[in-house]
Amino acid sequence: MHYINVLYSTSTHWIVIVAGIVLRIAQFLYNRSLTEGEAALALNIVERSYLDLLKPLDYFQAAPVGFLFVQRCAVNTFGTAEYALRLFPLVTGIIALFFFYHCAKRILTKEAIPIALILFAVGDHLIYFSSEVKQYSSDVLCVLLIVTLFVVLQKNKPALYYLTYGLVGAVVIWFSHPAIFVFIAGAVVLLFSLIYHKNFAALLLLCCGAVVAIASFTTNYLVSLAPLSRTTVLLETWHKSFAPFPPTSLPDVYWYVYVFLRMFTFPVGLSQYELLLGVVAFVFGATYMYRLEQKIITAFILSILITLFASALRLYPFEGRLLLFLTPIIILLVAQGIAFIQSKASIGSPVVGIALVLIVLVHPILRAGYHVVRPRAPEELRPVVEYVDANYREGDVLYIYYASFNAYQYYAYRFGYKHSHFVGVESRDNWQQYYYDLEKMKGNQRVWVIMSHIAAWHGVDEEKLFVSYLDMLGKQKDVLRVSGAAAYLYDLKN
Repeated sequence: MHYINVLYSTSTHWIVIVAGIVLRIAQFLYNRSLTEGEAALALNIVERSYLDLLKPLDYFQAAPVGFLFVQRCAVNTFGTAEYALRLFPLVTGIIALFFFYHCAKRILTKEAIPIALILFAVGDHLIYFSSEVKQYSSDVLCVLLIVTLFVVLQKNKPALYYLTYGLVGAVVIWFSHPAIFVFIAGAVVLLFSLIYHKNFAALLLLCCGAVVAIASFTTNYLVSLAPLSRTTVLLETWHKSFAPFPPTSLPDVYWYVYVFLRMFTFPVGLSQYELLLGVVAFVFGATYMYRLEQKIITAFILSILITLFASALRLYPFEGRLLLFLTPIIILLVAQGIAFIQSKASIGSPVVGIALVLIVLVHPILRAGYHVVRPRAPEELRPVVEYVDANYREGDVLYIYYASFNAYQYYAYRFGYKHSHFVGVESRDNWQQYYYDLEKMKGNQRVWVIMSHIAAWHGVDEEKLFVSYLDMLGKQKDVLRVSGAAAYLYDLKN
């Protein structure tokens, strides 16, 4: 069938890659507002010198030193706007497409390559985080650099390549915290393989490279990672994302089942509709690949297990965006599994085989297309702040919702706003405190309440709660509501 051959052609592969680039650039060009988390990191980048970026970050943030330095360089070159802060994540997100394609061609069967490419190109979280002022996009690229070199080493390359593996690892761990997990997994597999085959020249070079990587990681740990391990707030924030080990109860066992299934939705990007097939495909893909590429699949699975072990030690949360670096590995296995299932199903009915592939691909493709028309914009605080500034009068009072403070600070810094403001109290366990806090604004004729990153997961939508309290205290005079953010003007004079 001609259309099948077209699907497997190199031209089709490049069309998918170009589509992935377009999707990432489209999200980037939309230039959405910084979220609260992005703004917190952005403030560190724009306010600090290179030397100060080596110190523990403010606002409970954590990021690799190399990433911070590149971001600071971008700010020095292009300014403090969102485009400048998102340029490096975009570039790494685009480059990752090419490295992923290289890995897919070397690892997968020809039937699995287009499936893997499409899933990676249209992956919702991969696209979103390629325009996020965070290190998650560069995490993916760093891991793909390691995986690519590891795969190349399976083809009887010169012994010097094994030294290169260690040197690459020594560099990328400065740009990605979790890259060390994948590097260790690959190094362990290479070590045992070289010992088994008695390739002592390559083994010596691998060990030399590993020593350099260990020295680099130790320095990196002392400079930036050690302070993180002592940050109580971060540990408390992510406490539910640390693996309970050993599991001693049903809830503990459920945790492992839950995070395994959730991994396929976030960060991989499958929806509930294709989740079951994706999980089954992952198992089949891993099994099939083990028969063909034992060392590669061992390194892949070991990468996941090492990450899980770090989570059990409370060193790295096993959750959502922090696992984006594993997405290429999971997609490769899912794609190979889908291709395997499709080939078996097509023996009885080609239509069934094609349908199985479509089940996995259609929804991610449609979602990616939808977000070209309606780009992702979770917290649009910038137009809110601009609106308040345009309508600000002398004597106005600004009340900043506690979870909006970092984002407001960033935009005040960027646009040079000097308005005095109050920062609201955080009281998610005692909502009445919000009323008492707002009550302090009584006596002012014009009070602006600015909100974004609004909590709605503790049994109440805090925006609606605040509005109800404000309605009791005064009269609403103006309002601007946009995606994930709002500004309310109230007369609280009487």
